[in-house]
Amino acid sequence: MAIQTLTLNVLGMTCGGCATSVQNALNDITGVNAVNVDFASKQAVIEYDDEQVQKPQLIEAVEDAGFSTT
Repeated sequence: MAIQTLTLNVLGMTCGGCATSVQNALNDITGVNAVNVDFASKQAVIEYDDEQVQKPQLIEAVEDAGFSTT
């Protein structure tokens, strides 16, 4: 098990509810240990096990929730 931390800039969040949507989408992924989404900074910090999930899957989850990343 190799725990990684990924910080994504999340575009399109307009309120705290958007941040909650991103957080819920990421928390639903097996292998994600912790998520902190900050609406003010427009960032999501994700701690995950890279043996269970990879960065592209995390980005896809954010995009599937209706937001984009940089």
